[in-house]
Amino acid sequence: MRFALVLLLFFSCALIAAQDAPDFETVELERDGATLVADYYAAETDAPVIMLLHMLNSNRAAYDPLIPDLHAAGYALLNVDMRGHGESGGSRDWDLAIADVADWIDWLDSAGQLGDDGLAIIGGSIGANVAIIGCAESDVCRGAVALSPGLDYRGVRPAPALVDGLADRSALIVASHSDRSSADAIKQLFTNATGDVTARLYRGRAHGTRLFDSELESVSRLIRLWLAEQISAAESAE
Repeated sequence: MRFALVLLLFFSCALIAAQDAPDFETVELERDGATLVADYYAAETDAPVIMLLHMLNSNRAAYDPLIPDLHAAGYALLNVDMRGHGESGGSRDWDLAIADVADWIDWLDSAGQLGDDGLAIIGGSIGANVAIIGCAESDVCRGAVALSPGLDYRGVRPAPALVDGLADRSALIVASHSDRSSADAIKQLFTNATGDVTARLYRGRAHGTRLFDSELESVSRLIRLWLAEQISAAESAE
């Protein structure tokens, strides 16, 4: 009887979780001989768009825990499989991965999904470095959220983009104290930055999107508060 009750509670919780997951459409881009894949979660007309970039050896499913909160807050989302990961083809070429960010922004614009509120980019680990650089290279990107960035992940170095490219924009950089490489990186990035940069260090050693395993509620709230502040500030300045 007790086993049956546990199963009932399990399936009830699974059903509730499935009902809470927002709808999306899967979209594809053909670039440099590769098919790139992402999920697009629509929101209200002219809603700000958040692009999501996962870690090395991961895929877009890494953001499943965060997506319901961001979507419920009113953001449209583009959750990307970076090239050579998940369902996206191609080799793991990080220069091309950075260029792909611009191509996805062009897709949003051409599909009429990029409103006046622009977008922000969230990335984890090497995706965090790509997010900072990709945002700095885009005129419509208002800021980047970097979960466990590094000073040099496989040749992807975000410091110049943060110091110069985002000098008049914003960044939120996050890491765990015991994730020494990323913790040291955000301290140096924060010290050298010239723009509006917020830094947060969590206890433990969780890296990148694995922060969602232990700190989901806090990280989600931090990101949503930061996004709301930065987008409102950008609107006021226009």
